[in-house]
Amino acid sequence: MLESPVKFFKNLPKKRCTSCKKPMVEQADCYTNKCEKCTPVI
Repeated sequence: MLESPVKFFKNLPKKRCTSCKKPMVEQADCYTNKCEKCTPVI
C-alpha cells in the first residue's frame, strides 16, 4: 500500500548545510545547500 504524500514529506529528514552541517530553515523556493551564515554575501 502506498504512503500518503503528506506523511512522506513530513517524515523526510531536515535539510542540512553542506558546510557546517546544521539544520537549515527551508523556504518554499530555496534550492541552496548552504545556510545563511555559510553563504558569502555578494
